[in-house]
Amino acid sequence: MKKAVRFIQGDNCIYIKGATRDETEKLWLKYLSLDKDYSDAVKRFENDEYIKKAAAFGKGIRILRQEPCETAISFIISSNNNIKRIKKIIEHFCCLFGREIIFEGKLYYTFPTGEELAAVTKESLAPIKAGFRDKYIADAAEKIVSGDIDFEKISALDTDAARKELMRIKGVGEKVADCILLFGFDRGEAFPKDVWIKRVMNDIYGDGFDEKRFGNDAGIIQQWMFHYARMHPEISEKKD
Repeated sequence: MKKAVRFIQGDNCIYIKGATRDETEKLWLKYLSLDKDYSDAVKRFENDEYIKKAAAFGKGIRILRQEPCETAISFIISSNNNIKRIKKIIEHFCCLFGREIIFEGKLYYTFPTGEELAAVTKESLAPIKAGFRDKYIADAAEKIVSGDIDFEKISALDTDAARKELMRIKGVGEKVADCILLFGFDRGEAFPKDVWIKRVMNDIYGDGFDEKRFGNDAGIIQQWMFHYARMHPEISEKKD
């Protein structure tokens, strides 16, 4: 569905402006993972003090269920980039290749569909100033349009095979592939490792860390760890 809505945080609820009750129940609750209970993950690892603190601090974090195409290109854009610039590049990308939507009297643009990605080339990406990422975005678009990267087929693969398939896109390494699997394919066992997570792995857990023990809770635990580590960098300092 290509439409605009506005999420409004209430005291104990979320209002979704621009969506019908049917759309909310069938689309947005799933998109926001409001149909998922993360409390079991907290209980399973309540003896792990770091996870316990990270989960409490990150209460309310949800794993979005996004479209694979949007997720893949957005995380390619995010590589070695800051949030402000990521948002700006994605906005410009949608403006160039997406469709117009008027919502609350303002103009917005949809994220391009697979067919609309046919217009994407390295040269056409110059206005969004993505830097070295333009060749990766162009490669992803070409592979998606041609069917060389088939998201339906990837969704049927096991996680290891799906990761390898995504890594055939230029610029997609293990971390980006795991981000795509987590947010674009609802693979809860995916555990993206960026600099913050690696710091926690090394400084808090040492050689004994194994994310596979988290099972299908690995993704949400990664998000708790990531948020907690960024907001409390002093905690993950190496102990003597």
